[in-house]
Amino acid sequence: MIKLLNKLFVKKNIINNETDIIHSKHFCILPWIHTHLLPSGDVLPCCVSDFNDPYANVNKTTLQKAWNSSKYKIMRKLMLLDRPVYSCNKCYELEESGIETMRKRMNQSFKHHAPILSKTKQDGSYDQLKMKYLDIRFSNICNFKCRGCSPALSTKWYEDHQKLWNFTSSHPKLINVVASNPNLWMEIEEQLDELEVAYFAGGEPLIMDEHYQCLEYFIKNNKTDIALQYNTNLSVLQFKKYNLVEMWKHFKKVNLSISLDDIQARGEYFRSGFNWETFLLNIEKIKNELPHISLQINCTISIFNIHRIPEIHSFLYGKKYINEFGFIFNTLQDPSEYRSQVLTPKLKTLTKLKLESYAKSLNESYPNTDWGFFKNSLNHQIQFMMQTNMDFRLNDFKKQTNRLDEIRSENFKNTYPELVSLLQS
Repeated sequence: MIKLLNKLFVKKNIINNETDIIHSKHFCILPWIHTHLLPSGDVLPCCVSDFNDPYANVNKTTLQKAWNSSKYKIMRKLMLLDRPVYSCNKCYELEESGIETMRKRMNQSFKHHAPILSKTKQDGSYDQLKMKYLDIRFSNICNFKCRGCSPALSTKWYEDHQKLWNFTSSHPKLINVVASNPNLWMEIEEQLDELEVAYFAGGEPLIMDEHYQCLEYFIKNNKTDIALQYNTNLSVLQFKKYNLVEMWKHFKKVNLSISLDDIQARGEYFRSGFNWETFLLNIEKIKNELPHISLQINCTISIFNIHRIPEIHSFLYGKKYINEFGFIFNTLQDPSEYRSQVLTPKLKTLTKLKLESYAKSLNESYPNTDWGFFKNSLNHQIQFMMQTNMDFRLNDFKKQTNRLDEIRSENFKNTYPELVSLLQS
């Protein structure tokens, strides 16, 4: 291994400038401008990297030392050689279907930092921990228990997870990376002045104290030119003493990516805790009182809803909650039994025809609208669904769905009558 690494480290870098970054196959800028923390304290290169492959843990070391752990150094060197990194397999897999990935988005957004790459040492270490992009999952607190989630990112999932898998957890229900490591907040605060983008997700960030502490810091220190980005269920706009609408008025750039995987009863089923009426009230308040805010719907596409895209999109667009660029597809990869690829061949064919028909109808219904982005994204979801046959996971899907229905007193068959065959096949 040492000999192999020595050979790797003496190779000449092939990623050196903005052009190299944009045209790279495996390179990602994030290991130079960002590090991701989970509520457990695990350090990862980003939020979509493999959770089972942590690079360090801030409960055992400092953020600064984690920044140059052996894994981080190897990763940077591989990146500069445009070689694949195991932790990044999710992006690579999605890119095979032409889906826009975290890697590509970050490279595009932060390519102007290309000059710092030359400061990387031969062994892959990089001394300057100056984050430009913040994404720290302070805790796993959440008021929803979405079927595609787990206790790692939702406290509401805790009891159901134990019932589902018939075990008693030795881990606490609430995990908070700052509460378990008081010195960490000082390290985080040192990074806030350098940021260009602060991204808040969860759990549910709008019920996290640390999120509001960051906003207070930005307001107090005149950092209101920072871009705020969110992935939120938008279930609350008032938390403790904080009026979020009033706080957001201080910031010029606020982008809300609202998690919504279906509308009405189907939305409430998949995202247990979601209330359709509350959602409508809150989104109307945002549209009326904060017109400067950029709003998008982040729809996680799975076996439950890929066939429902026309109904979801047409409602949101018809209500003018989103524009033609405001529907973002998030491809569910885990748990794998919920992938759209698990649908039976017959249902896949019917879904493909339905989605293609909807795409064509948009040009007829809205002839002066540019639907290129939406149609391209939709086509990538079709490609991903058809890419591989995973209906061998249907038995796992049935077991998990039936057991959660029992635990939560919910009913898949009543909610999705068009998918009843999935529980019968």
